[in-house]
Amino acid sequence: HPEVFDRLYEDWTTIEGFQRTRGVLKLMAKVIHRLWKSGNKDYLILPGSLPLADGPTRNEFTAYLPAGWDPVIERDVDGERAETTELESAEPRFGQVEAARRVARTLFLGSAPSSVAGQPGNRGLDTARVLLGCLQPGQSAATFTDALHRLGDRLHYLNITGDRGSDSARYWFDTRANLRREMEDRKRRFDQGTDVLSAEREAVRQTLKGNTLFGGVHVFTEHADIPDDATLRLVVLPPERWYAKAEPRLAEECVLETLRSNGAKPRHRANRLLFLAADTGVSGRLHDAARTMLAWQSIVDDIRDGKLNVDQHQKKAADVELEKARQVLPRTARECYRWLLCPAQHTPTDPRIELEALQLATSGGAMGAELERVCLEHELVVPTWSPVHLKARLGELYWKADRPAVPALSFWEDSLRYLYLPRLKDRDVFASAVAAGARTRDFFGIAYGDRDGKFEGFELGATNVSVDDTLLLIEPAAAAAYAQRQAELAAAAAAANSSTAPGLTATVSGTATATADLTSSGAPVAPAARVYREYLGTAKIAPASAKMQLVQLADELIALLASDPTAQVSVALEIRAEFPNGASEKMVRDVRENASHLKVGGAGWE
Repeated sequence: HPEVFDRLYEDWTTIEGFQRTRGVLKLMAKVIHRLWKSGNKDYLILPGSLPLADGPTRNEFTAYLPAGWDPVIERDVDGERAETTELESAEPRFGQVEAARRVARTLFLGSAPSSVAGQPGNRGLDTARVLLGCLQPGQSAATFTDALHRLGDRLHYLNITGDRGSDSARYWFDTRANLRREMEDRKRRFDQGTDVLSAEREAVRQTLKGNTLFGGVHVFTEHADIPDDATLRLVVLPPERWYAKAEPRLAEECVLETLRSNGAKPRHRANRLLFLAADTGVSGRLHDAARTMLAWQSIVDDIRDGKLNVDQHQKKAADVELEKARQVLPRTARECYRWLLCPAQHTPTDPRIELEALQLATSGGAMGAELERVCLEHELVVPTWSPVHLKARLGELYWKADRPAVPALSFWEDSLRYLYLPRLKDRDVFASAVAAGARTRDFFGIAYGDRDGKFEGFELGATNVSVDDTLLLIEPAAAAAYAQRQAELAAAAAAANSSTAPGLTATVSGTATATADLTSSGAPVAPAARVYREYLGTAKIAPASAKMQLVQLADELIALLASDPTAQVSVALEIRAEFPNGASEKMVRDVRENASHLKVGGAGWE
């Protein structure tokens, strides 16, 4: 075949000592003799026909090449123990036409001289040139193309330039093992429980960057290290705790254990956790992608440190492969972690926890945005809450005939604990629902204490609500009845305290009264206008609601008095505390220090 002579005259004659005429004739004589003795039936002697397994023929080729080519031929090109022979034995469609050996022989003939000539820019053969050296009439080009691609993954000394599998890729043999095979060998060195898991953890964290829904993200974290607090948290299960609809056991066991335990202690706020699990069909790919990235990283590190001897082309190729592996690993992690697991109980009497599994879209936007979309669409997390739902929950579970008022924070704390209550995004969502409900008379009344049946700081239709540990939410009917009783008591007290002087009385501004004297003729005389020069008021403050009452006094009374620029307003606060059993030493010391810091005059203990 002309391709044989083209390669010999154009490539092999560039090797010093290889004679253009005598060398070619001597080499071809050995080739023809061996093919004739073996009964070769090829139509023409092709590059793929060269009997490199034959010792004399192989020696004739390697005599002009530097040391190191014998193991290349024996292991990767031709012979009983060569990878090509094993591949043809495993794949009958290759064995029928000796596809693997023919491809390897063609590559050897076309690329071996470049290791001597030192022209790396022109090294190797493209796919079309390889097929030209192998293919005979009646044979399928696809068979040889497949064999070429398979050899690219298997052979130790075969190197590839360009995109693997494309027609522009170039293939060549070298006495140095190719970096891809080196990478495949190194992949097996890394420990799954340490090196690989660490790389996978970092890849998952990278995919979850930009998350705004969860206050904490815990990737492959033991339950002892996941805080038991009010923060909404996403727990990413390790890959070996994968989830499948047909076999959810591994993931379920891990989820239930985390919900029950916080290390050696029981977990109290289980309703703050959601879980992300790997898909069993993709977890293997994630492990492989992590090992590939680690292998390329180790190769690049060894090249930089001088532990691996490669040329500039291979160095650049290693850098490119490492960058590709770094990009592939997060994408694979994104595809792998596709199951969002939400523990739930529908009623307080449910005997067991159910695990609701929702599948995430693995393409498109970032993982954080996809998680937020699924959580909000399925109401797994509530970012805004209507007071209608709060009133319904309070009426269903909290308000009773003998207990019409409940502490507001009791509901918030219970929502952190129990899976049948809504999973609010944070405390601000609850506070906003309380504030919105308190502004009307339809949902509940509020108070800041309950002493002897009297609600301290009671309001129905409040405009300013402080959601703290003293706030009470009062059932609306009970609040309306209490407001009515308070209005009646206030009216009765006003009537009892009003006094009427002799003479004619007239109502001023609806509440104030004035006395008019009569003239001798009986006509009323307008009273002289009274001048008020001083106001003195005393208010009793309940300790439980002192903060709110003092704010109300400052806003609604003191500020009003001070609005007159000529007024001289002073405010004094008297604090009296009695301890029937005596105050503790710590109490006495702390009060003295705080009083001194706040400049409280006349303060002292008796």
